[in-house]
Amino acid sequence: MSEYQTLKREKYFDEVIRLHYELGYGETKIAELIPINPSTAWRWIRKFAAKNKDKTTAMARTKKTKTAPKDSDEEAKDDIRSLKAELSALKAKLKMAEMRADLYGEMIKVAEKKFKVEIRKKAGAKR
Repeated sequence: MSEYQTLKREKYFDEVIRLHYELGYGETKIAELIPINPSTAWRWIRKFAAKNKDKTTAMARTKKTKTAPKDSDEEAKDDIRSLKAELSALKAKLKMAEMRADLYGEMIKVAEKKFKVEIRKKAGAKR
């Protein structure tokens, strides 16, 4: 193990273990918070679990559960309302885009009939 890896392990190992066992974070989430590779976090957690089997089961049993504050229900309702509003706006945009595509298709049909020129590409392979 290089000196850099040893320093990194000394600096971040305890925090990785704490985030995993106390907060329940996975190696990907830990790697977002701490400047290490997810595979490194996974390896450290695995090694810690192998060495401390009785500690890890106790840590897993006493894992902190997050208690939601009362106003989180209101925040959740607000989030739902805003997401529903966004969904309806996106549905309206989609409907307009579909209508526009239909209109363009009809315009091409009219132009092909009027000017007797094929505008659309023909399907199939060229010979």
